[in-house]
Amino acid sequence: MKLRAPLPRSGQRRRLAEGFTLLEVLVALAIISLGMVGVFSALSQMLMATTRLRDKTFANWVATDRITELRVTGEIPKVGERNDEIDMAGVTWAYTIKTSRIPDMEMRRLDVSVSLADAREDILATVIGFIEPAVSGTGTSPGRQSGDGDDANSFGARWAPLDPNADYTTGELR
Repeated sequence: MKLRAPLPRSGQRRRLAEGFTLLEVLVALAIISLGMVGVFSALSQMLMATTRLRDKTFANWVATDRITELRVTGEIPKVGERNDEIDMAGVTWAYTIKTSRIPDMEMRRLDVSVSLADAREDILATVIGFIEPAVSGTGTSPGRQSGDGDDANSFGARWAPLDPNADYTTGELR
């Protein structure tokens, strides 16, 4: 004797053949759409954070470049505040250089603050640097007197290139 599974009722047979109901499809779409909103929100936040970090990096470069330019040109800014704009990486940057005197020294402290030109109140980077005037009468850079390095005892005066035939671990020639 063979056992058979009971035949489905006529309502059940029709349901198996039809697939998902409209309500089931709508619930599935609602769940998927909520998940997609969360994914797009996270992507948007990451994009904003990346843009902000890029702007902060460029602002730091602008500030460092301003200090380096003053050091290289030998310009000693007067005590006070100076504002200007510069283009870098296709963006216009606004910067402020606050120069202050250091007591009992000829050096100046430079506080360079940088922001986007169209959002000056949002400071992206501030870099602090120090600059010293050139030694008077010599035209040399700070900390270097004319004649430094000219005598045989100064640093680097006895430098010579390495001998390619020498073994510097044993001190012998190869």
